[in-house]
Amino acid sequence: MLPSQRHLFSIPADVTYLDAAYMSPIPNISADAGQEGVLVKAAPWDMTINSYYDEVEQARELAASFIGASIDDVGVIPATSYGIAVAAANVHVAPGSVIMMMDNEHTSHRYAWYELAERKDATVVTVPRDPDQDWGSALVAAINNSTVPVSVVAGTIVHWFEGMSVDIQAVADAAHAVGAALVMDGTQWVGAVPFDVSKVRPDFLSFATYKFLLGPYRLAFLYADKKWQAVGKPIEFHSWNRRGGERPDFYLETMPDYLPGARRFDMGERSDFAVLPIAIRSLELLQSWGSEAVFERLVHLNQLIWQEAEARGFEGPRKDLRAPHIAVVELGARFRADLVKSLKDNKAFVTIRGTKMRITPHVYNEERDIHRLFQLIDTLTA
Repeated sequence: MLPSQRHLFSIPADVTYLDAAYMSPIPNISADAGQEGVLVKAAPWDMTINSYYDEVEQARELAASFIGASIDDVGVIPATSYGIAVAAANVHVAPGSVIMMMDNEHTSHRYAWYELAERKDATVVTVPRDPDQDWGSALVAAINNSTVPVSVVAGTIVHWFEGMSVDIQAVADAAHAVGAALVMDGTQWVGAVPFDVSKVRPDFLSFATYKFLLGPYRLAFLYADKKWQAVGKPIEFHSWNRRGGERPDFYLETMPDYLPGARRFDMGERSDFAVLPIAIRSLELLQSWGSEAVFERLVHLNQLIWQEAEARGFEGPRKDLRAPHIAVVELGARFRADLVKSLKDNKAFVTIRGTKMRITPHVYNEERDIHRLFQLIDTLTA
C-alpha cells in the first residue's frame, strides 16, 4: 500500500489536517513551480507565444487521465460552477420538463439549474431519500416514476454533505433511458476515486483542482461528451479557443471555427502562468502514484476513521452506503458549539456542520493523525 507522503508537503509536525474536502495543501514541488510561474509575469519581455499554449495542453492532458478521457475531451476553466454554467447553456430543457438533483446538492451544482428552469419554464425537482435508501436508488426511482419529461439529471458519485456514495452508473443508465442529459460535479472525488467517463457517459463533468487533486484554487476542468464538442457553445468568446487564434495576425479577420474538441469551452486568460504550473506538478505527482494506489490509501484511512468513531458510539451512514474517501460522523450529544475553535486551538482541522463532523484525509496523512483527532475529541467533549 502507498505509504504516507507527508514528507512531500510543508505540514508542521504538530498539525493534524484532515480536511481535504475543504481544501488540500499543495505539495512542495507545486509551491516551487507556482513561485517560478509568478516570475514569468515579472519579465514579460522573456515570454514567447509558447507560454500561452504549452502548459495549457499539458494540464489538459493530465486532467483527462484522471477520468479516462482524452486530451481533446477536456476544457480548461476557472471553477466548477463555470463548468456547470457551460452545461446549463447547452443542454436542452423543454418547457414543462423537470431538472432532477439530490436534496441538498452542493450550491455550485444547484443554482445554475434553478436559473435555467426559470428561463425555460421548467421545474427543479430535489429528490429526497428514505432513511435506509441509497441516493442512487432514490434518483433512479424519481427518474423512472416522473410523470413529466426529465430533461437534466444533476449527478455525482458522493453526496458532499452526508458522505454517502451514489451509484452513478445506475443513475446514468436511467437518465440515458429517458433521454435526459447527465451533468456531473466531480470536485469532491476526482483525484481520490478512480472514474471512467466512457462507462458512465456524462454529457458534462466539471471538477476543480483545489481539493483531492492537490492543486491550486481558481482552476478547474470540464469534460464534454463528443456531441457537445461538435455543437456546444461556450459562455465567453475570445481568440484563444478559436481555430487560428494563435496566429500573429489573429486580429485581422474574424475566425468563426473553434479549436477541436472541448477546447471551445476554454476560459479566457486560460494561460495563467502561476496557477497552471502548480496544477501540473500536483497532477504529475498523483499520476506517478497511480489512481488505484491513492484510492487504496484513502480507503484504508477512512476505515480507520470509522473504527475510531464506532468505538466511541458515534454514528453515520450505513456501512454499505458510506463514501470510500469521506467520513461524515454524527457527534450527537457529544457535539459542542465551540468544538471547531477548540480543535483549531489544538491545531486539528476538520469541517463541522451542525452536529456532523466531516473528516477527509489524503495521502499526506498518517494513521497517527486520525488517532490524535479522536483523542482530542475525547478530551474536548468529555
